[in-house]
Amino acid sequence: MRVYGADFSGARDASRGIFYAGGALQQGTLVIDQVVPCDDRLDLMAAIHFSRAPWGLDFPFSITIEAMRYLNIWGWEELLEVVSKYNRSDFDPFISGSGIASCEARCLEPSICCRVVDAGIKAFSPLKRTNPNMRMMTYAGLKLLAYLRRFGSAVYPFDRPDQAGSRLYEVYPSHTWLRLGLSHSLSLEALMEQFQKRYNLRLEIEDHLLQVESLDAADAVAACITVAYGFDQYELEADWSRKHSWISDVEWERRYKEGLVLKVN
Repeated sequence: MRVYGADFSGARDASRGIFYAGGALQQGTLVIDQVVPCDDRLDLMAAIHFSRAPWGLDFPFSITIEAMRYLNIWGWEELLEVVSKYNRSDFDPFISGSGIASCEARCLEPSICCRVVDAGIKAFSPLKRTNPNMRMMTYAGLKLLAYLRRFGSAVYPFDRPDQAGSRLYEVYPSHTWLRLGLSHSLSLEALMEQFQKRYNLRLEIEDHLLQVESLDAADAVAACITVAYGFDQYELEADWSRKHSWISDVEWERRYKEGLVLKVN
C-alpha cells in the first residue's frame, strides 16, 4: 500500500515550506521513493485527494475544548465550518478578541491553550502566535481539512475510514526525531538507521533521496515513516473506535473534539 507524510506551512507564501514524502509499505518494509516540494497548498491538496491513501499531516487538527467554549464553538465540525469562513487577516483578531490568554509557552500540561495530546508530546499550542506562528498554521490546516472532507477524505479519529478516499492522520515529526534521540538533519541515514534499530520496521530509500534539500523535507520523511509504523504495528483502519497503546485515557476521552496524534511509542 502507499503511505504519505507531509510537512505543512501556514505562511502566506507557502512555496518553500511544504513537502511531502511517499513510499510503498509491504510486509514490514517501507520503501520511500519520493520527496516532493509543493509550490502551493493547492499542490498538497491535489496530491492528497487523488492518492486515495493514508497521510500523516504535521499540523494541529483541532484546538482545546476550553478554547472552543471561549469562541462559542461546541464541536469539531462546527470549528471547521467557522474557520473556513474566515480570511487570514480576520482570524487572528477572532482568536485574540475571545479572551483566550497568551499561548506562547511550550505545552507541558493541558490548559486552555494546550490540548492533552499537545502536552503529551511537548508540542507548541495550536494558538501560539510567534516563533513559530502556530495560529496561522492551525488556520490554514483546518481550512485544508474542511475542503478535503468535502472531497471525500476522512479525518482520524473524527470520521469513519473510507477506502474510497484519502485518510488523514495528525502527526508530529519532532516527536519521532526526539524518540530516536536525534536532531533534525538533512541526511536521512541516521533517521532510518536509528528507527530500524528501535522499531520493528525495515526502511529503504532510493539513493538520490538520502540527502534532502531542507529540514521541512526531512520532516516529511519522518511523517511518512510514522504513518507507516502505525499501519505496520496496528490495524489502524480496521476500526477507528479502537483505543491503541499510544493513546492515554484522557486523550481518548477528548478525542472527538481535540483529536489524536499518531505517534511512535
